[in-house]
Amino acid sequence: MKRILRLCVLVLAVVSASSACAQTHTDYLDATGENILPNADKAKYVRNVTINPDSSLSVVILYITGETKMLGTYVDLDLQVEHGDFKYFYANGKMESEGRFKQGLKVGIWKRWNFDGIAKPDRYYPDEDFKPTNRSTNGAKFPGGMDALQKLVQDSLVYPVEARERGIAGTVYVTFTIDATGEVHLPEVSDGVHYLLDDEALRFVSSLPTWSPAAKNGTPVESSYIMPITFDLGRYTSSTPTGSK
Repeated sequence: MKRILRLCVLVLAVVSASSACAQTHTDYLDATGENILPNADKAKYVRNVTINPDSSLSVVILYITGETKMLGTYVDLDLQVEHGDFKYFYANGKMESEGRFKQGLKVGIWKRWNFDGIAKPDRYYPDEDFKPTNRSTNGAKFPGGMDALQKLVQDSLVYPVEARERGIAGTVYVTFTIDATGEVHLPEVSDGVHYLLDDEALRFVSSLPTWSPAAKNGTPVESSYIMPITFDLGRYTSSTPTGSK
C-alpha cells in the first residue's frame, strides 16, 4: 500500500511540474489576425498561446465561432518566426493547407485543398538559406496593378439575381493571405452583409490569380489583406485592398 501511495505522489508531482512549465494565455484578434483586442466583443479570432518547456510557443487560432483556423509552433515571443509543422483550415472546417516551416520559411512539400475539400496541386519549397539583400520591404502586387484588379472586379464579380431583386446591397470585407509564392489562400468574410453577397465575394477572392508576393529584405514573405467589395444596386466596385505585415 505504501508503495502504491508513493507512486501516486510521484505521478502527481510530475503532473504538477509539467503544468508549471506549460503556461497558456489567450488573445482576441481583429479581422486581420494581427492586432490584439481588449476583449471578445469585436474579435474575429481567438488565439491560444502555450509556452513550452523548451521556450517554443504552440499556437492555436480559432474562428470566433469555435472552429480551428490554424495550428503551429513559433520560436519567438512576437510570433513572427514559424518553425515546425503547421495546419490551416477554412471556416467550414475543411483543411486548407499543411506543411512545415523552418525558421519562418516554408520548406518541403505543402499540401493544399480548396474550400470544398478538393485537393489542389502540391507546392514544393526548397530547404535552403535565403540571403537577404539591401532592397526595401515591398507589399504584394496584383498582376497589372490595382487598375487591373478593379477591372477584374467589374468583369467577374456577379451580383446575385436574388440579392438584386430583394434590394440587398452593401460592402463585404474579405480577409485573405498572399503566400510567399503569390497564391491567395485562407479567404474569409470578416464583415459580411448577407449570405448572398458574402458567398459571391468569397467566390471572387478565391478565384484571384497569382500575385507578386510581398518581400522583406529581398525574401518573399506572406502578407495579409482585407479587400472591401461593394455591391451597389446600380454598380458594384471594389476598393483597393489594404495590406498588413
